[in-house]
Amino acid sequence: MSYCPEVGIVCVAGGRGERFGGDKLAASLGTRTVLECSLFALRQAFPSAPLSLVVPADRVQFWRERLEADWDGIRCVEGGARRQDSVRRGVEAVADQGIEIVAIHDGARPLVHPEDIRATVEKIGTADGCILGQPAADTVKQVDARGVVLETLPRQAIVLAQTPQAFRLEALRRAWVAGDFEREWTDEAALLESMGMQVVVVIARHPNPKLTTEGDLVLLRALGARLETPMPPADGSCVVSSRNEEKIDALPIIDDE
Repeated sequence: MSYCPEVGIVCVAGGRGERFGGDKLAASLGTRTVLECSLFALRQAFPSAPLSLVVPADRVQFWRERLEADWDGIRCVEGGARRQDSVRRGVEAVADQGIEIVAIHDGARPLVHPEDIRATVEKIGTADGCILGQPAADTVKQVDARGVVLETLPRQAIVLAQTPQAFRLEALRRAWVAGDFEREWTDEAALLESMGMQVVVVIARHPNPKLTTEGDLVLLRALGARLETPMPPADGSCVVSSRNEEKIDALPIIDDE
């Protein structure tokens, strides 16, 4: 799919990394950081799309300085108190660019494949949103607060949600206004679902693990070394694909105070 000017991208990196013990997105993965690998994949999928990066308040300066030389066209914004607040700030940072669809990606998933990113946007169709997902490979048990198994859920009906998740901008804004935004939502898809909006799933065709603990980093490094998708080039420029190595000229970083 060629770039559609109606698509905007939000990369969410506003977490505190408490389970990791620090800023996990600054950890190295190949020659770049985890966050830069996520940004690279997003840029490969939609090279010219308006892109916002949401980071904690105390990491804004660090990431602006880190990305300024090598990563152009990124609007860096300060995150909110909750994940959903950070997402909303990121969306509003690109909403004035005439977009109709916004793809939201967790920066802690650095190995996401551009093909899966594009597929998530393409699969929306007439729905309000589309999420990237992975079928459950294990048997799934529902348990109570004591850890007692209540029932075994049919694995065929279970999909593990990943990112990116793409939504129509008007549907997302409608959910923020009319939905229960005071409640904490684990993702925007759940918010839309609570209002009866239609969210569809596209199955990931490539590995897309999430970095949560130090053990995950070991796995990501091993997996990243085996994947065919190229890592970011040393000069920080983006490559459209492994078959087309044309470098992309982009816009300068816009600092939002």
